[in-house]
Amino acid sequence: MAKVTVNNYNIIILDGTVDGKRHRLTTGKKADKRLLAWYKRHIDTEFFKLYEHKFGAAQKESPTFREYGLIVLEITKNNRNAFTQKEETQRFNRLCKTFGDMKLAEIKASHVTKWQNDCGLAPKTVRNYRSIFNLILEMAHYDEIITKNPLKFVKPPKKVYKEVYVFSKEDMKLLVEKSEGQFRNILMFNFFAGLRGSELIALRWNDIDFDSETIRIATRIRDGIEDVTKSKRVRIIDMLPQAKKALKKQRLLTGLKNNYVFVTQHGKSYNTPDVLTVLLKKHCIECGIKVGTMHTIRKSCNTLLKQYGMPQDWILDQLGHVEDGVNREHYTGKIKPDLSKIGRVLAELKIG
Repeated sequence: MAKVTVNNYNIIILDGTVDGKRHRLTTGKKADKRLLAWYKRHIDTEFFKLYEHKFGAAQKESPTFREYGLIVLEITKNNRNAFTQKEETQRFNRLCKTFGDMKLAEIKASHVTKWQNDCGLAPKTVRNYRSIFNLILEMAHYDEIITKNPLKFVKPPKKVYKEVYVFSKEDMKLLVEKSEGQFRNILMFNFFAGLRGSELIALRWNDIDFDSETIRIATRIRDGIEDVTKSKRVRIIDMLPQAKKALKKQRLLTGLKNNYVFVTQHGKSYNTPDVLTVLLKKHCIECGIKVGTMHTIRKSCNTLLKQYGMPQDWILDQLGHVEDGVNREHYTGKIKPDLSKIGRVLAELKIG
């Protein structure tokens, strides 16, 4: 990597190495704050332009995927929160097991295809890995390190559509009735609020308005890090009677102890909803029903609201989704219509 310096005459100099030999090339331009900042952003491109102008074309040394990827992760980290940066770094490290020591210019579409076929990851997970993979290769393309992005020529794996598992009404009733204390209130509340686990543990009492029967969802907590919601917007949801009943019972437990609605046994906020999922899984086994997670509760809420014919746009607002496609594909279990009503309609038609 070249660097920007200024000589004794206040002229901007680009200092770099080609084929193991150091070169200090003058730009011929007087240094000022704006120009220095610009050259620092475009240092490699401008250095090789000056080199080629002076010595003729030179073969640029292609960095390895690991070397360049670390740079891209660093310079783009302000676009992510701390939790997402950690996730992307973990994905990058796993990609480095295959591509880390390869020169960027050596990575071909066939290498990417083989990785997708052999990595053993679920299609959805592969798509997540492709995101950081593409960012690095696309940046390398823009920086003229590679002539094209090989990932663009490899189709992502097809989605595998599975039946969405949700708790039945009978399961929901059993889980609530067989629980107690705060955990009972959590189940009762979220079966009728449908918050993400990260939103649930970030909920504060000042987000609750019992008079207007609304709840303000503004933040989430993941790995102890609090930030904005997944949709990056604040939403105000309606408080259904069952959720209101659960919150009033919970207020007797934590209303005066902590700003957070749901807290640990030590009276502090949860760092992650995973603790609640572990409790729920154990509770499912004790109740003799198929094991689910806190996310299953969210899906069950969505399905229940659809089952009882609540307006689609209202459901989207409650769950914090923009389009119903996500609900239909990932959040909606089997809807069982009231066939008796259909029978009555057919009878009134008097066909036959």
